[in-house]
Amino acid sequence: MHLSISKKILAWYKKHQRKLPWRKYKSQKDRHYKVLLSEFMLQQTQVKTAIPYFNNFYKNIDSIEKLSKSSQSRVNKLWQGLGYYRRARFLLETSKIISKKFNLRLPNNYTELIKLPGIGDYTAKAILAIAFDKSEIGIDGNVRRVISRLFNLKNEKMILRNVEKLKVKKNSSSLMQGIMELGALVCNPKNPHCAECCLKNLCKFKDKTSIYTIERPKRKIKKLNACIYVKNKKILLTRKNKFGPLKGFLNVPIFENTSDNLQNDLEKFFKQKVKYTFLNKSKVSISNLNTEINCIKIYNYKNRDNNFVFLTNKQIQNNFKSSFLDKILKRVEGI
Repeated sequence: MHLSISKKILAWYKKHQRKLPWRKYKSQKDRHYKVLLSEFMLQQTQVKTAIPYFNNFYKNIDSIEKLSKSSQSRVNKLWQGLGYYRRARFLLETSKIISKKFNLRLPNNYTELIKLPGIGDYTAKAILAIAFDKSEIGIDGNVRRVISRLFNLKNEKMILRNVEKLKVKKNSSSLMQGIMELGALVCNPKNPHCAECCLKNLCKFKDKTSIYTIERPKRKIKKLNACIYVKNKKILLTRKNKFGPLKGFLNVPIFENTSDNLQNDLEKFFKQKVKYTFLNKSKVSISNLNTEINCIKIYNYKNRDNNFVFLTNKQIQNNFKSSFLDKILKRVEGI
């Protein structure tokens, strides 16, 4: 049965695959670079969103060698607007390791790939399958959804077991991309096009009596505070935030609640007495991270920290900043 499913997916993909920029390449070396770049960009980002960023990035930096010689500021600038900037940092670090340790050749085995910054289990397997045609299938949201519906599964172990049975010795690249493509174009999360699916006669979801839910452990919500202080039309900013996704970016000061007493946490963070009020509509999100961020307006602050600077809105626009700061600036208007 599993072999029959794989053959149907391969036949469907051959006919219906999208023309994506990372699927066209001049050489195997170019193929490896495009797969690496696209897989980093597609982490937490939809294909249609990633395409223009990929094209612009590749236009400016078209090889692992050129990437490894680029500065972080240049890579960040090309990445700007795509979000999740840790990916840009990890991508550059990975290219430097590939240049130094592997003589500019992308590793073709799981053991070496998984050690590279920003590459986890899914990305390693996706690279092996798509770039090297190795018999691997990485499990992303699309793959997980297709397999869980197809076999009516809600358990990760059972999904993995059935994915393993779908592997083929040849055309692994097309099979991996085919399952993802099927999930993206046909087996949609909310409105699947079951009548158009190549697996409709085998699928246990086709009558829609099965509900697509996968058991996952609940994550604790991280509670943070974004501090807004404006003086003479200048905003207090820093690049020294400790919160992972915002590290290195120009942002308002951000700190995590360490107790139930916000006043004490504030004074501990700023190392001085300050007053505060919550802003209306104060909660801000960072993409789909499990984080709750409150915006609070600060009063009576005296700048004694070299890590903090005051900048005007115009000066901010000339600096490398995160999309999160843009959300904050909208709250600053009128303060």
